[in-house]
Amino acid sequence: MENTDNPEKIELKWWEKKQGISLYQKKNQAKVEKQKKEKRELKQQLDELKKQEKDAQAKKKEKKELSRAKTKHNPPLVRSIDSLYNIDSVPKDAQEVIADFMEIVSSTHPLNSRQRALLPKHIRMLSHYLTDERTDRWLGYMNETTSLSAYVHYYLWWNLVRLTRLFSNLPKNFLNLGEGEICLDIGSGPLTVPIALFLARPELRNVRLTWYCMDISSQALQFGMDIFLSIAARLKCEAWEIVRVKGEFGDRIKQSAAFVTCANMFNEANENTDMPPEYTAKKFAEKLLAYTDKANPSTKFLIIEPGVPKSGRFISLLRDAFIRKDFVPLSPCTHCAECPMNGEDKSNGGKWCNYVFTTEDAPKTLLKLSDQSNLTKERAVLSFVALARAGEEKSDAEKKDSLHKEEFLSFRIASDPIRLPGNRTGYYACSAIGLLLAVTEKPLHSGESYSVRMPKYQMRTDWKSGAFILNLD
Repeated sequence: MENTDNPEKIELKWWEKKQGISLYQKKNQAKVEKQKKEKRELKQQLDELKKQEKDAQAKKKEKKELSRAKTKHNPPLVRSIDSLYNIDSVPKDAQEVIADFMEIVSSTHPLNSRQRALLPKHIRMLSHYLTDERTDRWLGYMNETTSLSAYVHYYLWWNLVRLTRLFSNLPKNFLNLGEGEICLDIGSGPLTVPIALFLARPELRNVRLTWYCMDISSQALQFGMDIFLSIAARLKCEAWEIVRVKGEFGDRIKQSAAFVTCANMFNEANENTDMPPEYTAKKFAEKLLAYTDKANPSTKFLIIEPGVPKSGRFISLLRDAFIRKDFVPLSPCTHCAECPMNGEDKSNGGKWCNYVFTTEDAPKTLLKLSDQSNLTKERAVLSFVALARAGEEKSDAEKKDSLHKEEFLSFRIASDPIRLPGNRTGYYACSAIGLLLAVTEKPLHSGESYSVRMPKYQMRTDWKSGAFILNLD
């Protein structure tokens, strides 16, 4: 190929001479092409310089804003409200039961030496079945003895770790269940939610409650019933009345429920529909409400799902559907405004509502079993919403903030720490005014909620996520 970078060295080819092309024409054309090439390269260089200058200005502006917020404005008085995962709130006897859970299961459904040796393999196979092969999953997988045993020894155990931690820290006025109340747990499996609640809230152990536990696997319900009775005996308490219902979501029960729960159910239900999540959330909310008495002012719902983007999006949509039915979210929300972490808004990276805690406080035996199954777990995460009929229940944060709606701002931390310029740390948080970037030098943790006096100055926004920057120092 002929080099046209130096037009003076260009020569005519034989076929160009035959076509009547002059040497002057060819050199002139080469000069034009060279000029175009130089212009393109110069434009690319200028565009790159502009991009670098724009990024540098944005970072400089952010650093300047953080410095100005720290020096110009007095630091707000930060008041801690609660934490979703405070380990100190978990009763000691509940921690002991969870630590000895393997022994409790063995007392009701003992494994022989061969079954115990194969347990990690079966857990690993079940994990692949529940994740990698979801499209081919048989919904009644817990009717199969090996899968059910693996589920109870691993998934039920981890779910009790997560849910007991959460239930111990939910607002007391949300779980003030009264004598004789009817409760319903949908997709109950081995009674995961009732067992976790029984462990987490000692004040409810002597309250006469009736639980309808619904699942398509009668074998799982019986397995859970045996474990529940064993735990109640160990705690020297009378067990709640359990009515086992072999059925699926939507099947009727004999009485209207005042408290409806379901954990890790909708993630499976959503896999079996091609409808958009907005539609399914609305329909599922209507089906949940059908289990309750519209005239009961104390109706409550607790929906818990895995802390993954799809589930976080669904929980946000379900929250909106219930708000339109005159319910209020009591936890984790600190407000009833539009959810700023709904998993849909791409301008903030599609952030979804989920809360995490580390597993160093989990039973050593469970952590060892996880390692043996090649399912090492360092963090536990979930998405959830606790709802009550409007006007009947309010969280502690809402009660206090209602006195000064415009004066105080409540928010809940919903991210890991984010490194910022100036050796500072930021945390994304949910609030009534939208997504926040709480900036502080102090360590905060996912699930913690705080209240501050509403800043008098106009809050600036983070250039990356669009979150309002709230300086806490």
